[in-house]
Amino acid sequence: MTIPSIPADIRERILAAADELYQQSGRESLPTVDQVRRAARVDMNAASAVMREWRRQQIAKPALVAVSVPEVVAQASGQLLAQLWTQAQDLANESLRTAQASWEAERVELEQMRGELAEAFEAQAAELEDSQARADTLVNEARETAARAEAEIARVRGELAKASTRAERAEAAADELRAERDRMASEATEARENAARLSGQLEAVQGQNAALMETLRGRVLSGK
Repeated sequence: MTIPSIPADIRERILAAADELYQQSGRESLPTVDQVRRAARVDMNAASAVMREWRRQQIAKPALVAVSVPEVVAQASGQLLAQLWTQAQDLANESLRTAQASWEAERVELEQMRGELAEAFEAQAAELEDSQARADTLVNEARETAARAEAEIARVRGELAKASTRAERAEAAADELRAERDRMASEATEARENAARLSGQLEAVQGQNAALMETLRGRVLSGK
């Protein structure tokens, strides 16, 4: 029996996983749907559908009761009809008991699978809830990390703004110092030029004074 709605490769994985788990148990206990789902790495719906087929194959099919004509029937006569009827009833009852045993075994198997499916769905729901909790934790941690990063970026930007302001102020102060240096250099040049001019004037005055002294000395000596 195949299941058209389930891809062949997934079905084969489920059957292979079920057979392997069954062999690992020494063929003493049938694997649960959840065990097969985990081993085959498939969804619960596919695992449960294929496992129903697999379990039916593992359950021994009830042997058909071969109702052959008893020898006593072949040799029966009128006076043996009561015995034949009793024997027919025994055969019918045996077939009924065999069928009832098969039905009961299948009913027990279905009840077991129903319980296993309920447990498997609960386990899967718990896994999903745990995964969601871990995802929420990771998201919160990522948000906190992003917030810290943004705060650090804002702090660095503030520091850069302050450093830029200090650099601008330092540049302005340097410009002022350069202007003051240039002014002092200009004043020094002007002072040197004035000193040179005054030195020339002093030399001229000194020359004039020397000439005047010579003239006076000559007059004194000549008695004029």
